Amino acid sequence: MRDRERVFQAAEALTADGVAVTVTNVRERAGCSNAAATKYLREWRDTKAAEDEARQALPDLPPAVTALVDRGLDALWGAAVEVARSEHEAAAAAQDEALTAVVGEADALAARVDEADAELAQFRAVLESAREYARSAEEERATAEKERADAVAASARLEGDLSTVRQALDAARDELVRERSATVAAERARSDAEAARAQAEGAAVGLRESLADVRAALEAARSDAAQAHRDRGAAEAARSAAEASVARLEGELSASREALESARGQAAEAEQARMAAIAAQSRAEGTAAGLREALESAAAGARAGSSDAGEHAEVSSR
Repeated sequence: MRDRERVFQAAEALTADGVAVTVTNVRERAGCSNAAATKYLREWRDTKAAEDEARQALPDLPPAVTALVDRGLDALWGAAVEVARSEHEAAAAAQDEALTAVVGEADALAARVDEADAELAQFRAVLESAREYARSAEEERATAEKERADAVAASARLEGDLSTVRQALDAARDELVRERSATVAAERARSDAEAARAQAEGAAVGLRESLADVRAALEAARSDAAQAHRDRGAAEAARSAAEASVARLEGELSASREALESARGQAAEAEQARMAAIAAQSRAEGTAAGLREALESAAAGARAGSSDAGEHAEVSSR
């Protein structure tokens, strides 16, 4: 069924029910758009006005009046008809003027309603976009929180590893101290051996018979000194390796701390984005609520104006 037929049927049904025939009531009863309801309701009103005008046309003279005409009262009847026609035309003009004003207001209201519907759809799209942005910000914040927790856990592990390495370094340093003590003892032994060798050489003239024993003692002392020298080199290498390991772990700890600071910064930015999205959502919802209230107020005013115009037209026709 076309919009015109639905609008005509809705108007007739509202008239039969005694309900005001307005654009809003016709649109709700016919299930069509504001523009269609306004256009075809105007056509229906024009049709009803033409039908009323046809019914109010001058009727044929009754037999009694014909008799009076025969008696010379034609002028009186013509004057009465003219007066009735003038009153009808004046009432019809007033009704047409009121109808034109109501139709103009209905057209303007229908245009405003269509614009409001379009703006409401835009606001809904903006609101949905804000909600989507808020959800995305919340997901990013959760990801940042997880990364921050992972960074904290990694930092704790590195702290534990660093503590272990420091303990190993302390043990290596203790070992180095012991090695240095052994080296000092070896140096002392070497010095003693050198002194003994000098004394042996000084007494070589009179002590040639004990030269072999002195040489054996000297070789043993030299062997001890060489061993102490090798032990000192190994201790130095161990100390260097431990210090390099500590430097490497301290570098890794510094990098982990920088990653943790970066994760905290990202978490703060995500939190700011979430708060901005919540504020945008609140503003969009406030705007939509204000628009809805304005639309309801305009619709109420239009219904009141149409009802008053209908009552005025009914009084005029009476």
